[in-house]
Amino acid sequence: MAQRGSPKLLALAKLREALRTDRVLSASQVKRYFGLDWPTLETHGGLVLFYCVVEPIFDSAKTQQIVHFVTLERRLYQRLSPEQIGHLAGTAELRLVSGYSPEVWSSAASALGKGGQPDAVLTLPPHRVAVEFDTGSYPGKVVQKKLAVFSQEYDGLIWGVTGKVRYQRFVERYQALGVKVIQARWW
Repeated sequence: MAQRGSPKLLALAKLREALRTDRVLSASQVKRYFGLDWPTLETHGGLVLFYCVVEPIFDSAKTQQIVHFVTLERRLYQRLSPEQIGHLAGTAELRLVSGYSPEVWSSAASALGKGGQPDAVLTLPPHRVAVEFDTGSYPGKVVQKKLAVFSQEYDGLIWGVTGKVRYQRFVERYQALGVKVIQARWW
């Protein structure tokens, strides 16, 4: 049993704080960023553990796999599709890999780009940065439209992609325009 103030309990508290913002994280993210393994998660109440088949890179059957997830929301895996769950985890990866705290991040990634809003907003007063996660499903015209809209409404843009080739293309095309491009391997 972990003692009060132990590293394991502190990591679990940080995980719960992250899940209140990110909603869901993959088991590999939990291990990488919080140092917690699956058996540890199974023994602590309040966490909902589940798995589903996801396709982290759009239209790539090679990446289709079973991924384990953790959330605080009891029926999240019933309400959201595997695509939405993966999108949430991918957007969370952008926050985690960049080192931003949950307090400055608000995520709407489960909407999957509907409504013309970014997947998340990073708020560093007085600046607001749009955050977009992309598995490769957006055609060029959609990317261009999002870039145009977000550059008018926000002070910056972080764009995360999963595939290596797409990452290289985005760096070549958009990094010089001030877009921070991140390869987000969340699974």
